[in-house]
Amino acid sequence: MRLLSYLRAGSATTLNVVLNAATLGRFVWLEGRVRRSVFLNWARRFRYRPERFVQPEDEQQIADLVASTRRLRVFGSAHSFNDGVVTDGTLVSLDRFSGAIANGGTRDDEHRGNDQMAVKGGTRVRDVVKLLRERGLAFAALPSHDAQSIAGILSTDVHGTGTDWGFVSDSVVGLTVMDGRGQRHECAPSDDLFKAAIGGVGAVGIITGVVVQAVPRFDVQQRVRIDDLAVVERDLDRLLEKHDHLSLYLFPFSAKCQVNTWDRTEDRRSRLGNVREFVSISLDALLASWLGNLLAYAGLLPKLGSRVYIKKRGTDLVLESNAAFNRTIYHLHQELELTVPFEQTFEASRRFIDLYERMYHRRALPYTVVEVRFTPEGHDRTLIGAGRGRRSTWIDLVCTDSEGFEDYYAAAVELAKEIGARPHLGKFCDGFSKADLARLHGESFSRFLTLVEAHDPDGKFANEFTGRLLGHSPRRGLDRA
Repeated sequence: MRLLSYLRAGSATTLNVVLNAATLGRFVWLEGRVRRSVFLNWARRFRYRPERFVQPEDEQQIADLVASTRRLRVFGSAHSFNDGVVTDGTLVSLDRFSGAIANGGTRDDEHRGNDQMAVKGGTRVRDVVKLLRERGLAFAALPSHDAQSIAGILSTDVHGTGTDWGFVSDSVVGLTVMDGRGQRHECAPSDDLFKAAIGGVGAVGIITGVVVQAVPRFDVQQRVRIDDLAVVERDLDRLLEKHDHLSLYLFPFSAKCQVNTWDRTEDRRSRLGNVREFVSISLDALLASWLGNLLAYAGLLPKLGSRVYIKKRGTDLVLESNAAFNRTIYHLHQELELTVPFEQTFEASRRFIDLYERMYHRRALPYTVVEVRFTPEGHDRTLIGAGRGRRSTWIDLVCTDSEGFEDYYAAAVELAKEIGARPHLGKFCDGFSKADLARLHGESFSRFLTLVEAHDPDGKFANEFTGRLLGHSPRRGLDRA
């Protein structure tokens, strides 16, 4: 079984790279979709045949669908790591409800003078980027993946990294939400419904429209280097102050650390920069799935891990902002992501790495990297997002999607509960419950549940995932017990 899972991860990663290169970036094989009435998420872990599959093309069709359907869940690119996209009712894709909003509701031309643009909820982030670029605009910053729909990325309150910028929702000035009663709501960041929709995993309604606050197009200098972990720990505050955006990769059985930085620049773009970036991220994906996982399963990480990382070559590229922030190619992997207060960055990271190392000595685990990112304090655009309120460090346990990751994640979830870490609800969430979220978010969680009850009293948007985490049942709405 271990050999088969190793080959599966490597082969899927390789096929994705080859097909993306052959189509000049137009096709991504590792992406969620419905084919022949069967749904697959991006990692091929969730496969099922929904009762019905629907692709509405306008807002009225969405309203009619909500009114006529007992249960439904919406997916964008299905770049998900949990069963939030699984339903025994109607599965909805908004891929055909995509593009700029030119009329109806909030008119597109009203926003042009303010560097704003209104888009439909099903628009993929990569397509929002294209629409903005055509107008000389860009997102102020972005997280690392561009396949997700704008509605999906907001529904899980996806983040980036930096001392001053943290979340895609920071670049949103308005939402349109279709709730479970079939009622359409336009809401601003100060509204409770806005805060319930951001990070609310679709429990209060479908995000059908988004007004993005953009900035003029700009370029970014992206640097990747390997450094001593002790040096990075000592200099973390200085590094965060020096760079617009910074993230770290920590490695089990290694005293080395990969430091990734992104800074605005007026320098000339790198020659063949996009091609060089594609080659770099493709090599990272292939090496992680083939070489990294081979070393992991062969029990060689304790002896060879540090030597491999020392030899990793850094990069230094000047790219347009979206090309620097976004990537399309990843190795087949799973993610369990958690937040802790910034002050606990290295203490918490070490505990998750120590857990991996202890388990690894008993049984070889798949290749794992710990990505560490940072978001600023004062995030008030969500009620249950993991970065709410405090300055946060995000610890993302990235395991190659092969045998053994479930065992490590089960133990890591228990450790997360012990230290009070908050889970990212777009990632692996098995083991967390409504009681855990209530303990972690307190009154904010209670406010969220009140809004769910008001906007989806019949549980139309509920499934087993929301039932486990929110008490939001497909059959009886919200369980207050």
